[in-house]
Amino acid sequence: MRSGFSIILLLLFGITLQAKELPTVSQFIKPGAKAYKGMFNIYLQDEQYFMQLPLALLNRDILTTITINKGSAQAVRDVQQRFGFAGDAVYDGVIRFSQGANQKVLLTQPVFYNAADSSSSYYKLLQSATLPVYMAFDIQAADSGSVLIDITTAFTGDNPMFSLKGVKEELKLGSYMRERSYPLSVTCYQDNIIFRSVKTYGPGGSAPQDEENRPANDEKKPTSAPTVWEVGACWYLLPDVPMQQRLADKRVGYFMRQMKDYSRDPNQVKNTVVATRWRLEPKPEDVARYERGELVEPAKPIVFYIDRNTPEALRPYFIAGVNAWQKAFEQIGFKNAILGKMEPSQQEDSAYAIDNVHYSIISYKPSANPNAYGPSIVDPRSGEILSSHVAVFHNVFDLVQRWYFVMCGVLDPRTHHIPFTPDVMGPLAQTVVCHEVGHTLGLRHNFAGSSAYDIDSIRNQDFLQKNSFGASMMDYMRFDYVVQPQDHIPAELLLPRVGVYDNYAIAWGYKYMPQFKTSLEESKYLRSWVSEKLKDPRLFYLQEGDFFDPRVQAEDVGNNAMKAGELGINNLKLLLKNIAAWTEKDDDDNYTLLRQMYASSVSRYGDYLTHVIKNLAGRWANESLRTDNQPHYVAVTKAQQQQAMQFLKTYFFEEPTWLFPKDICNKTGFGFNDQVAADYDTYLGKILYKCLYIAGQEHLHDNQDPYTTAAFFNDLYEGVFSHVEDATPISAYKRLLQQSYVSKLINGAINPAYQADNIAVLMKMQLDKIAATTKAAADKNPDHLSKMHLRAIADMIALWENGNPDNKLNK
Repeated sequence: MRSGFSIILLLLFGITLQAKELPTVSQFIKPGAKAYKGMFNIYLQDEQYFMQLPLALLNRDILTTITINKGSAQAVRDVQQRFGFAGDAVYDGVIRFSQGANQKVLLTQPVFYNAADSSSSYYKLLQSATLPVYMAFDIQAADSGSVLIDITTAFTGDNPMFSLKGVKEELKLGSYMRERSYPLSVTCYQDNIIFRSVKTYGPGGSAPQDEENRPANDEKKPTSAPTVWEVGACWYLLPDVPMQQRLADKRVGYFMRQMKDYSRDPNQVKNTVVATRWRLEPKPEDVARYERGELVEPAKPIVFYIDRNTPEALRPYFIAGVNAWQKAFEQIGFKNAILGKMEPSQQEDSAYAIDNVHYSIISYKPSANPNAYGPSIVDPRSGEILSSHVAVFHNVFDLVQRWYFVMCGVLDPRTHHIPFTPDVMGPLAQTVVCHEVGHTLGLRHNFAGSSAYDIDSIRNQDFLQKNSFGASMMDYMRFDYVVQPQDHIPAELLLPRVGVYDNYAIAWGYKYMPQFKTSLEESKYLRSWVSEKLKDPRLFYLQEGDFFDPRVQAEDVGNNAMKAGELGINNLKLLLKNIAAWTEKDDDDNYTLLRQMYASSVSRYGDYLTHVIKNLAGRWANESLRTDNQPHYVAVTKAQQQQAMQFLKTYFFEEPTWLFPKDICNKTGFGFNDQVAADYDTYLGKILYKCLYIAGQEHLHDNQDPYTTAAFFNDLYEGVFSHVEDATPISAYKRLLQQSYVSKLINGAINPAYQADNIAVLMKMQLDKIAATTKAAADKNPDHLSKMHLRAIADMIALWENGNPDNKLNK
């Protein structure tokens, strides 16, 4: 039989006159088949799944997402593994159905780019390119407005649009086991479809052993076994007209998407970098009120639903962590722009599901990984954030408990009961959620935010009440550890809050500006706006990977790492005097809690050293535009680098005996050589490595009074070999530093990387000085071990000078 729809198919799909006749959809689908009506109608007939594709939706972009609805029970799990729990959004991509020859529908994965309008040669050229075909489906039936294809093989197989194939490596999955996998359900809506199924995989890569979490009597159990997962695959019809792009600005920290741009330059292809953000717009009837400056509710607010597996005591704090961002949106005219709510019941919202892309969730994971993360699902054409699944792991609260005890234990007596009570842990959990929600809004880490204020200000209650102790919630500034007990600061002011930088970044990303009809027009305005705003130094942003700028650091507070470190160390000293008493009542017979908190204290001391080291050879960056007429970077002042070196002489080169009290070390079995000696050797290596960049700073045209390499080596010598001529016993700590320093100098003197700027010569001069000093000091020192140590150093240098064939400095 031939009819009108055959003519359409002839035109659309190139069916030849000899092609087989196709039944209509109503003829093909039997009366007893199950039908799921929506964006695409799905039919279940004779254990096969058929999809009815409206011809109007061919060549439309469809976002596909994969969510784990139920994780697989595993006897041994890699603690560091991020995915594998219910609520994990693990994969997303975009597909497109299109016409094909020989009665086929093709599934392709599009490539997105920016080009001029459809009349341009670029557009026509790009449109003529053939996309690779991912799958091809035979047309089973056809109507005048739709075709029917069989998706059974795709749905039941290991296909990244329906399964965990896209994350097999991360989940350590083995081969797909089709015989143990099966469909569960299909749910259709007007703009999306959710396919749910059970997917089974054979043993994959074995997870690292975790003895503490190993089940009893499992000695003979394999480290890896088949795993079974409930998976939700959501297909969402992306809007025909994407949201207008907001072009990224390197001076404002947003996550970005990049695509090729054929429109901006007639002679070359450029990259367009787009900021990721939610579509936040007033309702049509409220646009005039919004433009008058009135607060209005957005047409589609950002809503996060809190997983009901979250401990009940923490739920209000999770919601508060979301709502903490509301004021940032109110400054740009939106009220109730972001909301935290408890997960609804099926009676309250029958469409709610963790695998439905229309819903964003905060899920609580039963994981020993002390972490949390906040990823987003993004329309790659525009950067529009469509959904987000924040993950909060159970053990992250153990981590923040240790941080707060170590940094604020002398300031908040409530920390002396462990585990913390909900009134203590709740606000800490709120800060974790608030930070991760910031990521879901598109914000990157801003590790410069903690350097916005001076040390005295962030010890002042009035200042803290108004400003917090940093400019950004997106920093890792944790808690205000420079506060001293005598400052009498309330505990709630020791915690970070959404800051002035965050408000500025939200304004840049979310201010509704309909007056600009193109992204380029809008970008021109915003770039000028940012340049004006950056006259306020609190709004400075630099990517977190910057190696040189001492403002850009994690785990720090204040604009002077040396002053902050001293105050933090004052609190650490007081903490260690009381740590045994404060943990005793909650500890076990093995001193597990004492050891854990003490180890965290020692680690914290290392953070203070690291913060200071970055000031050496540091330089302040300016991510400025050409029109701003500012240097790209400026060297950290000589005085500040000397202050950093003086701090290291006091707190690193001199042994911090107070940090390793014998009674605590005896109880916990914690020892310097076993636990931290390697770290201290690393710190020394980082300090010495700075000589390369200090030498480079001497050549900066605007550095009139530099901290020279020669001065740096003199300071190093004074720090490492202080008191060596005093004829007193040299501690094991000091002997370790001296041996390590000499070894690094010898290796450096023959390293080609140190040949420039006379660095190797200065190292040789330093070795000569050390050899002479240690040889003379050995003759005077009555302590036998110290005498042998000093002679060994002198002999090591002599051996290198006389016996190393690579020592070109002595030829």
